[in-house]
Amino acid sequence: MAILRLHTLAIVLLGLPALGANDANQLAGKVVGVTDGDTITVLDGANTQYKIRLAGIDAPERGQVFGTKSKQALSDKVFGKQVRVDWTEHDRYQRIIGEVYVGDRWINLELVQEGWA
Repeated sequence: MAILRLHTLAIVLLGLPALGANDANQLAGKVVGVTDGDTITVLDGANTQYKIRLAGIDAPERGQVFGTKSKQALSDKVFGKQVRVDWTEHDRYQRIIGEVYVGDRWINLELVQEGWA
């Protein structure tokens, strides 16, 4: 099942247009909240909070099967840690859609590989 999810993520990511060096924005800060298995709140150095929706994945919501465990898996990876978010757009709720990294670890991919998203 995890292989199928990883394969699906690869197809989704390969279908995205290639980004040049100037096409992506970066945001860095500390994770101060985890809403669910694919949404976090990041506080930057200027004390501005940003809602971040992890790009290319979908995790169970609260109240759905594995929703709590998916949220906990993301929290274990990022809560209280410094992250980098590479992003290019906002969603209809004005959340930033981005790729989340803790050091060299690509958190979006880890969640899919482990079956949480």
